[in-house]
Amino acid sequence: METLKSVSGVTLDQEYVELVQNSPDGKPVPDLVLGAPKFFGDVTLTRAMDKSEKFTQWILDSRNPTKTEDGAQDIVLVYVNAQNGTEKKFQLTGARPTSWSAQDLAAGETGQVDETLELKYVSCDPI
Repeated sequence: METLKSVSGVTLDQEYVELVQNSPDGKPVPDLVLGAPKFFGDVTLTRAMDKSEKFTQWILDSRNPTKTEDGAQDIVLVYVNAQNGTEKKFQLTGARPTSWSAQDLAAGETGQVDETLELKYVSCDPI
């Protein structure tokens, strides 16, 4: 479990294909047909100071070429309100870290340093 400062880029896309058929009198009748879901998406997570050891270890392990089979994980994002009640949930299937960065902090400065983590996922489903 990790509390995140922000989450951005979560998308749920569904492809629709336009299908045009002819009516009995020969006039075109357009229709939309549900296509395949869009796979592979990206999400950006901003981690605050209270970082979980398990999540941090997963990020480090994903960079280790000897542990690539353990790199993809299923992650559940839970959005909560001010009263800590669940607003919505998404399951990211096959998520892998693709980029990590930290904000700049100059010598002599104090303050919170946030980390930004980008993940690529295979699919995203509301739960």
